Amino acid sequence: MDIFLFIVGVMCVLGVIDLLVGVANDAVNFTNSAVGSKASTRRVIILISAVGIVFGAMSSNGMMEVARKGIFHPNAFTLQELMFLFLAVMVADVILLDLYNTLGLPTSTTVSLVFELLGASLAMALLKTDTVNQAFEIINSASALKIIFSIVLSVILAFFSGLILMFFFRLIFSFRTENSMKVFGGIFAGLATSIVIFFVLLTAMKGSTILQKEWVTWINDNLWRIMLFSFLGFSVFYQGLIFAGVNVLKIVVLLGTASLAMAFASNDLVNFIGVPIASLQTYELIKISNWDVNTLATGLAETVPTPNLILFSAALVMIFALFKSKKAETVTQTEVTLGSQGETLETFQTSLVARVFVQIALGIYYPVRAVLPKSIRNWVGSRFKQNLSTEIVRLHETEAFDMLRASVNILIVSALILVGTIHKLPLSTTFVTFMVAMGTSLADGAWQRDNAVNRVSGVLTVVGSWFMTAIMASLMGGMIAAIFHFWGIIAVAVILAITFGLVILFNRVHAKRKEEYEESMESLVALRRHPEKALSRTISSMLGSLVVAKKAMNTVCSGYVNGKKKDFKQTAKHLKNLKKMYENSLSNFLSLAERHLDENEFHTIHPVTNALGQIDHITESLWNILRSTSSKIDRFQSGLSKEEREDLKELRKQAEEIFELLADADRIPGLLEKATSKKKTKDFEKIKEQIYKNQMKRIRKGDSRLKSSVSYFVVIEELVDINDSLIKLAEELSLALPWAEQKKKEFLKAHLSNGKMAFPAVLDDKKDKDKKKKKKDKV
Repeated sequence: MDIFLFIVGVMCVLGVIDLLVGVANDAVNFTNSAVGSKASTRRVIILISAVGIVFGAMSSNGMMEVARKGIFHPNAFTLQELMFLFLAVMVADVILLDLYNTLGLPTSTTVSLVFELLGASLAMALLKTDTVNQAFEIINSASALKIIFSIVLSVILAFFSGLILMFFFRLIFSFRTENSMKVFGGIFAGLATSIVIFFVLLTAMKGSTILQKEWVTWINDNLWRIMLFSFLGFSVFYQGLIFAGVNVLKIVVLLGTASLAMAFASNDLVNFIGVPIASLQTYELIKISNWDVNTLATGLAETVPTPNLILFSAALVMIFALFKSKKAETVTQTEVTLGSQGETLETFQTSLVARVFVQIALGIYYPVRAVLPKSIRNWVGSRFKQNLSTEIVRLHETEAFDMLRASVNILIVSALILVGTIHKLPLSTTFVTFMVAMGTSLADGAWQRDNAVNRVSGVLTVVGSWFMTAIMASLMGGMIAAIFHFWGIIAVAVILAITFGLVILFNRVHAKRKEEYEESMESLVALRRHPEKALSRTISSMLGSLVVAKKAMNTVCSGYVNGKKKDFKQTAKHLKNLKKMYENSLSNFLSLAERHLDENEFHTIHPVTNALGQIDHITESLWNILRSTSSKIDRFQSGLSKEEREDLKELRKQAEEIFELLADADRIPGLLEKATSKKKTKDFEKIKEQIYKNQMKRIRKGDSRLKSSVSYFVVIEELVDINDSLIKLAEELSLALPWAEQKKKEFLKAHLSNGKMAFPAVLDDKKDKDKKKKKKDKV
């Protein structure tokens, strides 16, 4: 029987881990608005959230019943089966939530728990019953279907509520809120506060023993009357504060943060400790049954109160996670970035589906815009005119959006969940919070032409991951429960070892992703602060891409000559990296030119953009070689003859030499002249013509086949184009490199003429290094 005591101990450990990973994911629900609008410092935001968490945890007692009997009927299982079922759920929950945290994707901890319970209980039921119908009688399928319906409903309703209401409020207040707040600020803040207060009373404390049933009944019966008087009272109060010069929106945001944190702890605490508590109560039933583990778990169907000490301890663990979890920052960063008003690092790549959605949206927007009178368009445009900041949006450092949007986010989220609670619809806090934030960011003009596809792609990724949560949770819960059922305690030991190994692996992966993000963010910040350094980095990246291009050319030619498919796979990786380097170099350089060059200097950037264009041509030629040669190998056509290899080698060798010369052109004088001189000494068209003649002779003699010669001609043609592009690139670099050197001197001189300290880039680099060193020492 010590085996089950061991399982209870493991469940307690897993419960603590689940609290840590769960809070890391759900923290975005209540900190997003405060962090994004920079309503206060990070420490103050967390302290306010901590107060809400404590009150919410102490009022979550009644919600613990969900884990025991909300999804299945416990009296259909034996005590031993339930112990393994609960353990399977906890293992699946820890792995799944930690995976989402590592990827920085917010998901619903409620959905994950519900479907893990559903999958594990269904697997157990199928293994112990004779028919599928009998198994489904054990499951509370109506509850699961209701949750699935609420997922779809909350996603659609939240997004369009955020879109429409944010547009309405922005028309009233505009982006310059100083004057409009004096007129409408009290009414808006009073409305938001009234909704938040009733959100706390009816949502955050719905499972509480603090509020008596008579009070809840009285509040429900007099809801609209109380809200009306509350709205009037708070409106007058806030209007007085506005006239006194107080920023009431900050009060609304921080109050809303505390209320959402309270609702999270009250309703979602069961997702993390409900199952361990249920396993502890199952163990108590095992002891009462005189260690008869085959006794049916009828005792779990009764209401059993959770000790307040456990609830308070759970609250402390959640607060610790808020202060210390780096993954909580990563998940928050995802949502703040997708809704950011200013420039930031776009963490999601574009996708075909996202482009289709953007195209559809533009197809609707332009006809509607054309129908509206010009006077209305001008007035709406004036209300949405923004004061664009030149700062890069960084988490906890820079304001991603203003207080008005943060307040609207909280108002809409609270109102939707309040309405859902009144009508007994199980809306997901995560889904509502995220989709409201995305709707308000779209209405606020945060999604522009240059970032709309990235952000739509991000939203689709997050929403898609929500539905994957349900599928993965049910499959993982069911598979692990089945493994425990067949192999017992041996399987428990193996699965636990795998689980803790995955947690360690996820932490390493997250640390690496975090480091890469910080490096990319530092590069973006450097573009603004130090144009001379950004220009050097662009040139270095452009020349560095030639090294990658040379590797790609040698690898694809080696694969073609030797018939090795692995060389083609390696070439494809090189070319993808090359394409990404080209896009980043071009984007960074154009941003640099836009911000740090006058309009009359724009014509001077052509050598650099032309040089980047030649690199793009080289990349396309290498892709053409890869497509043609890989298809030849796939068709098992004969290899190259010795003469064919020699002809191919000459063009390849010429390209290699020029690649090497250009890659070091910014460091070693005279290399550009050597590269350019190849144009005089080598006539590549004549070389190509000679190779074609040689090949035709070989075909006539029967030394080469006509079919295999098609890909050979393609390779020769593209290698000639690569050589020509390299010569043109050398000519462009002979103009671009001196221009870049001159501009770097002008940028540094501008720093001095503006009265700034000499060599600020060097000083700032030293500060950055000192900060990183302090962080490492602290760790």
